[in-house]
Amino acid sequence: MNDSLEVAVRELPAVRVAFLEYHAEGRAGEYGPDIGMMYRDVEGWLKHLGYKTDSLRRFGVPFSEGSRLRSYWCCIEAPDGLAEGKGKMQVRELAAGRYAVLSLHKDSETVGPAISRFYDEYAPAHGLVPDEKRPLYEVYHPESMEYHIPVQ
Repeated sequence: MNDSLEVAVRELPAVRVAFLEYHAEGRAGEYGPDIGMMYRDVEGWLKHLGYKTDSLRRFGVPFSEGSRLRSYWCCIEAPDGLAEGKGKMQVRELAAGRYAVLSLHKDSETVGPAISRFYDEYAPAHGLVPDEKRPLYEVYHPESMEYHIPVQ
């Protein structure tokens, strides 16, 4: 494949997020419509508390075993003043540190292959070693996404 990957290595600050956790047990272990509904639930909860959500970033934090999705955090950036979650709603911080940021168009046909190419080709060729102590995360934009891989 001749298409180059758009990758930048950056030091990123910690980000506080409000989220619900999707559990893939008993399911196909893949992304499904329940994830989209959980994002809407997080947004509804924040709006119920009086926060405007239009300018808040959307994050996804996948937890996998091999190629099988185990769980997924459906996150929206926590607005200033939000102290803690309630019930199943949680508030946590995504870790600061050095990340390889892979910029992608939201296209289900190309996202998976591009991520595989990052791990199989780009990271080894550029001396990037994933940091397994921190989870990776995705940042969603209207037409694109960023895949943030923690690196040593």
